[in-house]
Amino acid sequence: MFTWNFQFISRAKLAETLKQLMLDSGKGDILIRIHTAIHNGDEAVDMARFIKSLVPDAYIFGTSTSAVINAGRLSYDQCVISVTQMDEGRVASVLLPLQDKKGKPRDPDALCADLKDVAYDAETRLLLTFMTGGYYEAYHFVDRCNKYFPGVQMVGGVTTASDIIQKKFEGKGFVFNETCWSDNGMIFASFSGEKVESYTSYVSGAQSIGDELEITKMAGNKIISIDGVNAGEQYRRGIGDKVREDHSLANLFPFVYSEYEDIPVMIGYFDDKLCANHNIEVGKKLKRSFIYDRKNLADNRSLFGRIENFEKAETIFAYSCKDRAAIYPNCVKWELSIYENSNICGCLTEGEIACVNGVNVFSSCTFVVSVIGETEAVQLYNPYVFANADSLSYDNRKLLDYIMEVETASYKDENRSDDDILSLAKDCESKILYTEHEEIPNAAAMNMDIKINGYDRVCLIDVLDTNSMRSVFSEGMIDITYKSYVSRCSSFAKEKGYRFYVIDKWQVAIGAASFKVSLQGFVRDMNILQKLLSESSDDRIAIVPVFCVVNECNSENIKSVYNMARLEMMNKNIQFYVRDAEDDTLDEESIREKYHMVNVINYALSHDKVIPYFQGIYDNKKHEIHHFESLMRLEDENGVIYYPGSFLEVARSFGLLYDSLSFMMITKVFDIFKNIKDKSVSINLSMRDIKNTEIVDYIYEFLSTAKYPNNFVFEILENEDVDDYDALVRFVDSIHKLGGLISIDDFGSGYSNLQHIANIHSDYIKIDGSIVRNCCKDQESENLVALISGWKNLSIREIQIVAEFVENEEIQKKLNRYGIDYSQGYLFSKPSPSLEVTLD
Repeated sequence: MFTWNFQFISRAKLAETLKQLMLDSGKGDILIRIHTAIHNGDEAVDMARFIKSLVPDAYIFGTSTSAVINAGRLSYDQCVISVTQMDEGRVASVLLPLQDKKGKPRDPDALCADLKDVAYDAETRLLLTFMTGGYYEAYHFVDRCNKYFPGVQMVGGVTTASDIIQKKFEGKGFVFNETCWSDNGMIFASFSGEKVESYTSYVSGAQSIGDELEITKMAGNKIISIDGVNAGEQYRRGIGDKVREDHSLANLFPFVYSEYEDIPVMIGYFDDKLCANHNIEVGKKLKRSFIYDRKNLADNRSLFGRIENFEKAETIFAYSCKDRAAIYPNCVKWELSIYENSNICGCLTEGEIACVNGVNVFSSCTFVVSVIGETEAVQLYNPYVFANADSLSYDNRKLLDYIMEVETASYKDENRSDDDILSLAKDCESKILYTEHEEIPNAAAMNMDIKINGYDRVCLIDVLDTNSMRSVFSEGMIDITYKSYVSRCSSFAKEKGYRFYVIDKWQVAIGAASFKVSLQGFVRDMNILQKLLSESSDDRIAIVPVFCVVNECNSENIKSVYNMARLEMMNKNIQFYVRDAEDDTLDEESIREKYHMVNVINYALSHDKVIPYFQGIYDNKKHEIHHFESLMRLEDENGVIYYPGSFLEVARSFGLLYDSLSFMMITKVFDIFKNIKDKSVSINLSMRDIKNTEIVDYIYEFLSTAKYPNNFVFEILENEDVDDYDALVRFVDSIHKLGGLISIDDFGSGYSNLQHIANIHSDYIKIDGSIVRNCCKDQESENLVALISGWKNLSIREIQIVAEFVENEEIQKKLNRYGIDYSQGYLFSKPSPSLEVTLD
């Protein structure tokens, strides 16, 4: 089995890709799966027919969606195409109507019978299944499939659609193949064969709580009563009357089936009525539940372990609920990234089919994964994401806010009798507010104490460089040291009447209310604890924790205040620090200016106003402009030009804005100089650019086909910290192999010059402008110019020296005296968008 996934760009690109794949139905059946968020029904069928004309024997399986999953990423407004070529196994596909001739929903047994006739045999292992919305017998259909197709695993779900398509099809989405599309249909693809094996499972992150509840009356998909009580009233008893005002609270507390305690049943609450996305049998037992970060993490770790150990991992299908993506966006992004190096492919759905211990079940708000193959194969995964799951806790915020609201109301009115609601809050707290193994209050509990109990005085304690312990000490010794560290901190806090929290393994915190202890007393106690922790012992590793006391903090600012304090502590090399949160109030004018600049950047990106300027670099031997440096400028809607000093730091702070600016600048410079033979250009690159695979791959691709690759010089900014020398050296070596050149920019401004010189084979080095500007005024600066010039003469490498900020004749004469090769500055050329103007 072979699977290849790619994004639909155009028909021409599609035809080219299919040709390159050299598909041959004589070697095995072919399934071409399409998930699209950009085509309507007619357009989708047209595309399917085009594919069929190119691969006549292929089975076409298509669905609409609101977002596609490809290579471990979720992408909106795209179409993904997945091509699977079987070896010996067989594929069958069929599209069936969901309504009979009278327009009524088809009986699940009838559907199963039709399916069995055309897409099932004794060797069928996996049934890929998609149905359109509005078929409320989905749960019963999937359940009946267990009887008709014993041992066959199912994966798929209910179609959804992008916002534009939803307006046309009333939110139901559609299924299609090369013959037709339907917004009232079901499409199947079966995988069969003696050697075909599959494994299918799911993640929900749901935790059941409370007693069982029985469905006592239904009307279609509407739940009328639970335990003989009006369903809306029964539901409000559990989560509170606020759901009447905020219907989205129902998303935080789905039901689960008692026999499948982590399969969510998403509920819509409207006008004191409950609706499910499928029909539920009277007599079914449900429980309340909630979804939280630690359960998602644990479930994903368990799922990944099983997927990773599956031996025939040739193809991976993945489907995630659109509600899950909306309510828990960080979780969905994170859990997909585990598979970002694999050929995983799928889409968002309205409901999913999960395989629970070999039994297929219709579910909601889940992430389902199916892996299938005919021969042994290993996929590339990214298990390192399990060490960086901090973002998952952000998805708890609305749930935590609600719990805080319930707790606060309870404290204010001790006579309240909402026992069910308080019980729900306590059940949630027991899972969300405590660490998994030690059952110690965690970061969420700390934030709740700050917000509700006035714990505005917090000491954050961290043990740094714990990774280096593993190279010297055994895991047993490290574990003993960690437990001793936590135990001593916890005991000390308890003795003093403070609250203790574990934030992230070796990072812990101790909190107190300012009305209970003075700042002086709290700081004194933390000093005592630091000394206790630093005491050496033969039975544990010596540690030196750093302590940061944050005073007058709140749940919104404690993290940012702590991060700023840690930077100061590192700069000053101190292990104990007291920081007042009030000292870190932000300047409103600077905030407004920052977001003004964000608007300027976004305008420039969307209106093609990222403008390359060029400054000529003067050859001191030939007395002419030798090459140019490209300099980025932005233009706003009023024609105002912005220089890098005003926008680059803002762009860097937003990450993706910087990446977009950099990519656009590089593409424009390449386009301007690609056909110029006698002039070269330099382009500034930061370490972030060099670690950006999209930018680097684009540079490599361009140079590999460029007419004059040696006309492109890449200036590496020396005044940035280089955090991955291996990546930098690989980049430099690749540029040289492709014919390009390398320059070290701002040489002399940073602290790592010698390491740069030793590891990077640069063609140019550019002396930092502050040195050049002062070389006629300051002897030390002149000495540095002399040193760099002398080093060039001693070097066995061919390297050229460029001096920037050459602003007058006096500086130029000095540079000529030391044999500097090139000069750059206003004396010779001012930056301009025109090369002709620059040469004047």
